[in-house]
Amino acid sequence: MGNPKILITDDMPSMRTMLKSILIHAGFLNLVEADNGHAAIDLLRESRFDLVICDWDMPRMSGIQVLETIRADDKLQKMPFIMVTANADRDKVTQAINAGTDGYIIKPLQPETLTGLVNKLLGAGESVRAST
Repeated sequence: MGNPKILITDDMPSMRTMLKSILIHAGFLNLVEADNGHAAIDLLRESRFDLVICDWDMPRMSGIQVLETIRADDKLQKMPFIMVTANADRDKVTQAINAGTDGYIIKPLQPETLTGLVNKLLGAGESVRAST
């Protein structure tokens, strides 16, 4: 995949900056930011993206709600999705898996963990979601 377009959604500017920095260092340059779930959904419906990286804990619309909205939308449902959160609770992980996340990364995250998962999901393309 030449220049994949990645949507980074987090209500904390410092976290968006850190995620962007990691991805830029790994060679991903087509990055778009959203500071809340509603903005993320609007962006996804306006433009084509190859991957979503989203925080769970955001006001107004949580990451799990973003994920559920994506999976319920015929045009977006196969979009690779990575949940990033400080919450390691087993029930939350299970909830995210059941909702259809392609990856779950616990903060503080290691750059290699994020870039490895992004590479895996983008390299596999839509077959990752189609197989579930």
